[in-house]
Amino acid sequence: MQAVVLAGGRGTRLRSRISDLPKSLVNVGGRPLLEHQIVLAKQHGIERILILVNHAAERIVEFCNQRENWGIDILCVNDGAPRGTAGAVLSVLDLLDDDFLTIYGDTMLDIDLTRFKCFHEKHKAAAATVFTHPNDHPHDSDLIETSEDGMVTAFYPYPHDPGCYYPNKVSAALYYIRRQALSPWRAAVTPLDFGKDLFPEMLRAGLKIRSYNSPEYIKDAGTPARLDKVCDDFESGCIARASLTSPQKAVFLDRDGCINVDYGHIDRPERFELIEGAAAAIACFNRAEYRTIVVTNQPVVARGNCSVRDLRMIHNKMETELGRCGAFVDAIYFCPHHPDRGFVGEVEELKIRCECRKPSTGLINEAVEAFNIDRSQSWVIGDSSTDVALAKRSGIRSILVETGAGGLDSKYHVMPDYTVSDLFEAAKFIHAVHPPLIKSASDLISHVKPGDVCFVGGLSRSGKSFLSSAIAEVLRGRGFETQIVALDRLIRSVADREPTVMGRCNVDEIRKVLSRLVGVRSRETYELPFYEKLSRISHPRSERITISPETVLVVEGTVALSLSDVVLGGRAHTFFVDIDEEVRRSRVMREYLRRRMDWGTAASIYGSRQEDETPIVLASRARAKHCVRLRAIELTEAVQ
Repeated sequence: MQAVVLAGGRGTRLRSRISDLPKSLVNVGGRPLLEHQIVLAKQHGIERILILVNHAAERIVEFCNQRENWGIDILCVNDGAPRGTAGAVLSVLDLLDDDFLTIYGDTMLDIDLTRFKCFHEKHKAAAATVFTHPNDHPHDSDLIETSEDGMVTAFYPYPHDPGCYYPNKVSAALYYIRRQALSPWRAAVTPLDFGKDLFPEMLRAGLKIRSYNSPEYIKDAGTPARLDKVCDDFESGCIARASLTSPQKAVFLDRDGCINVDYGHIDRPERFELIEGAAAAIACFNRAEYRTIVVTNQPVVARGNCSVRDLRMIHNKMETELGRCGAFVDAIYFCPHHPDRGFVGEVEELKIRCECRKPSTGLINEAVEAFNIDRSQSWVIGDSSTDVALAKRSGIRSILVETGAGGLDSKYHVMPDYTVSDLFEAAKFIHAVHPPLIKSASDLISHVKPGDVCFVGGLSRSGKSFLSSAIAEVLRGRGFETQIVALDRLIRSVADREPTVMGRCNVDEIRKVLSRLVGVRSRETYELPFYEKLSRISHPRSERITISPETVLVVEGTVALSLSDVVLGGRAHTFFVDIDEEVRRSRVMREYLRRRMDWGTAASIYGSRQEDETPIVLASRARAKHCVRLRAIELTEAVQ
């Protein structure tokens, strides 16, 4: 295995930092940039490195001798008069292996080069494989367009046409190249650059170039500002964390209704409109080092409403508009299929049942493999029950946003781990709320043992489900089998209700269910109902849960504490979630308005609940050992 390092640049823009040193010897984190590159290459099995030198060449030769060439075969060759990046490589074509890696001498990188090489070798038809990645400033970057199978179709050097939408796929100046493909240009006289000259010529000549897209770290350190950024990134550890040799954390984002306004089947770029705050949210995920991946069902393709090329233009618009806001997504995975037939103009071969249509997990499984994603550190964020079901099937935490369908579609009778108003609030939750919430939950349940039951009560919209999900998350992290039993599932259909909150919640049935769950003597499966908020109808036997005598149950609901006497002895742990009433009222009203009620109806329901629910629930507060105020993540012990 061989690499070529282009280290002949003078580093004029870095003169204030390096004086007469070649720029490849600039200091990054206590060692020259060139050494970072060579050590990385050696770690990935590269045994021979050809360094093309020019300005202050003797300084690079001396440095390599001092390091005893790092125990590998290193040859420094003076490439003579400047002839461009491609021209420099063409000048030493006879010294190159059949396939070789090209590294620019002013780039800091930490990339899984083994994975990159395997990708290049897998696609033997390509003359070259170009490393690409998204960035937060595509408007002033050299961009590449590819087909759906990853073949490069066009190069778009900066500056760009402001009236066009481009994919956020930036050439990162790292290539695997087949030497034979360069032979027609070996006699070139004029200077050639890979990105601006040679690769476009190769495309025009009919040669195939493939894109390898990865979020890993590679940045130009060729100016003082860029060098400072690279040094800061190195010191913070984010360079090493970005390598796909390390497990990555990710947010999987639904598209329509989550990132953009859901106008139905979006079949052209003109109908694509970002939801307010979505770009800021995605930028927040980028800064927090989450791999930000779109996973979306797009049946518009199977229905014949638009082609794959049309869909690509829609996604180009999304990436362009995100880029203008300093945000980017690392990848877009979409399912073009649709199982139902009968649409005028439908595409017959796409009318199939597949493994990639959500909530099937094909798209996430593909992304997990491609990006080495750690599911336990990741999130699925979407606006529908389909997204929540996808998260459950994938073993990933879910956040439901109340934009778009807002989870009211009830296509799947599942409940999210957390619910927030929109994607921007989801970003704030993950970044600022979730960590202290988990810390608080961890402190609260330090004495919980396998087989115990946690009861989480409080007024409606007070944050009970947040605390319950956090408790369950902490317990599972400790290796405990945990099951949340949300009592909202057992709300009666509107036609069957009796007075007060105790009549709405079918307390007798809840007691029977809890008695069965608490009293299991072996692993058993139960079926729970599901209450549909829009129709206000209860659906029996909607979701199966499996529990054992070791399972920790987290029972959550307004009447949860009123039922805590179902568990005898020290197995019960009781929590009451408190909240400022003005904050709660705002949340209640927003919820009823979201369910398509008018303001007067919502206010009337809130008033009646204050009379027939609030006194009963507040009285149950006396049964709580812990009172929790989630708004500020404050904990106070209840006076017994």
